Amino acid sequence: MFFSARFYYPVYALLFLDFGLTLEQFGILNGIWAVTIVLCEVPSGALADTIGRRTLLIAAGILMLFEMLILLFAPIGGGAQLFTLFIFNRVFSGLAEAAASGADEALAYDALKAAGQETRWGQVLARVQRDTSIAFFFALTIGAAVYDPRMVNAVLKLVGYSGFLTQEQLIKLPIALTMLSSLVVLWAAFRMRETSRTKLGSVRVTLSASLRKTLDAGRWIWATPFAFAILLAVMVTDNSIRQFLTLASEYWNVIDLPIATYGLIGAGMSLIGMLVPRAALSMTKKQPVERNFFISCLLIFVGFSGLPFVIPYWGILPAICLFTAMYMMNFFSSHYLNNIAPSEHRATILSFKGLSTNMAYALVSLLYSGLIVALKTSHDTSPSSYNENAVFIESLHWFAPYFAVSLFVALLVYFLRFTRLSMSQK
Repeated sequence: MFFSARFYYPVYALLFLDFGLTLEQFGILNGIWAVTIVLCEVPSGALADTIGRRTLLIAAGILMLFEMLILLFAPIGGGAQLFTLFIFNRVFSGLAEAAASGADEALAYDALKAAGQETRWGQVLARVQRDTSIAFFFALTIGAAVYDPRMVNAVLKLVGYSGFLTQEQLIKLPIALTMLSSLVVLWAAFRMRETSRTKLGSVRVTLSASLRKTLDAGRWIWATPFAFAILLAVMVTDNSIRQFLTLASEYWNVIDLPIATYGLIGAGMSLIGMLVPRAALSMTKKQPVERNFFISCLLIFVGFSGLPFVIPYWGILPAICLFTAMYMMNFFSSHYLNNIAPSEHRATILSFKGLSTNMAYALVSLLYSGLIVALKTSHDTSPSSYNENAVFIESLHWFAPYFAVSLFVALLVYFLRFTRLSMSQK
């Protein structure tokens, strides 16, 4: 809860720009963050299976703390020095994400398994997603509120404070609140216990064991149809939705929603996560996996098909379809993958899931950037006639076709892979 729900999320892009960064630098920093995760995701999972999941979670808490401290001490409008500090921030953030990814679920699942209660994993996962959604609701609402000078000064006036706080004075307040969250993360990580302790050897032995874990887990995924299908499914569904989420504030703008409502919208979408896990758990018990995947894909296609209409206010409905599908696929992928993954490779296999989704997200980000460039060059780009919103709206028409094509390619890859495998076995 405290690792995922961060108070600066509702003003993420705005915060970076208010520090004095440019849009180009903001894009570069997001790229650095994604590349860091891609490079470290699987090795960190292998390390978790080698030196211990608790150790990796403690490292994630320490990295998150440093990540926030850098932003707290970064000078506003610091030029090149500021950009360098933000590079370190994004690298630490990516390392923290990679360290936590897979290790937490693997530790929790193995604890249940050791107690003979692994059948409760679906209930635990539903509870985690529900409580995290509640945390997101409060984090997004509070984070947006404390970043708004009008809101903060109105509250201060009610309690008798006669001064006036400016936007620059409030920039670091969501960061300070998130730093407090990082202390909770670190405290919780230190309190965790593993079902078995790993005896550490030399650095060379540890790295060698981690490499073997990575190769073994990769071979297992490559040879296991269901695991391979899960990774393909989550790659296809996750990357396009995440691309929309990075553009969500611009979409709220073109459907005429007031800026003051953005934090509330994000909080409201998080509340969907309270309802979806329970429904998804019921679906895993009552329906085959193919039907669950079909329902998720249908929601995504309906959502992407509705975005280009940019209907004022009511345009939020297609976005709700996308958020619902995202929560469903997150639940399905974790539920099914943990059920079939061998315990000794669990964290590494879950890290492969994170690696595949981040690689797909990096690819779609590059494709979208290329699309925007192409759309801009096809328009009259003179300052007097260029319309940024028109290009953005035009780009929304490409989401549904992209999803359909990527889904077809994923199905083709799956059937080619395992049709050839079955033929070779015969």
